[in-house]
Amino acid sequence: MSSRVVFDVNILVSAVFAPGGTPARAIAAAVEGRWTIARSPHIVDKFNEVLSRPRFDNLIANYDLNTFTTGYRAVSKEFTPDPSVAGVADDAEDDAVLGTAVAARADVIVTGDRGMLAIRVCRGIPIITAWEFLVLIDA
Repeated sequence: MSSRVVFDVNILVSAVFAPGGTPARAIAAAVEGRWTIARSPHIVDKFNEVLSRPRFDNLIANYDLNTFTTGYRAVSKEFTPDPSVAGVADDAEDDAVLGTAVAARADVIVTGDRGMLAIRVCRGIPIITAWEFLVLIDA
């Protein structure tokens, strides 16, 4: 079985706006390294909702959101979040990401969210930054 990773929505959004940045490199490295990227309907819906916000209109005017979403779905596997992690994070949105990782039996969660990073570990799954993920898979 390949290693599994869950990328938080903020990592996905950052990858769209900075295709050469650390989050985008982390996602590409996971795909190239044959990691299984775990996602949930919540993560995809939240990603689409965030990029549909009016404040991003000028930034993504020439960007095809469907292209990224379709590509993301093609390189990831869907899991239903485990509801037993409700209340672990201060934010229900974060609980959904944690629940996805638990359901997927992920090896790691990658996020830029300070609240999630402060948790550090959820059910034995480390919560790390995109940079830490790149270091981890390069080891």
